[in-house]
Amino acid sequence: MTGVNEQDPGPVDDVDAPQVGSGPVARQHPVFVYSLLRVGMLVAVGAVLYLVGVRGVWLILFAFLVSGLVSAVALRAPREGAVLGFSSVYRGINARIDASSRAEDLDDDLDEPLPGREPPATA
Repeated sequence: MTGVNEQDPGPVDDVDAPQVGSGPVARQHPVFVYSLLRVGMLVAVGAVLYLVGVRGVWLILFAFLVSGLVSAVALRAPREGAVLGFSSVYRGINARIDASSRAEDLDDDLDEPLPGREPPATA
């Protein structure tokens, strides 16, 4: 699939990364949505364990352990969306760094005198 414009090849493996400013909150902030789902899973598992009779430190320990295991399987799609969200942000940052480096290299190349010529004298 292609990205927003024809010059942008888009994300790798035919998967569209979430675009900022388009669609519902779930597509704009996948990390936020995934975090809310993880917290909701922790609270739900904690409530079930409390109803079963687990109390105190064991409740907290088992709630984190069980919710982590369940979310590893149940929240696979939101987790992948969060990863795509991060990767698209870092891909944009890397593209800006590369463009800046190329522009700086071009400026350096233009500042260097041609071989066999003396640089202009500065006073």
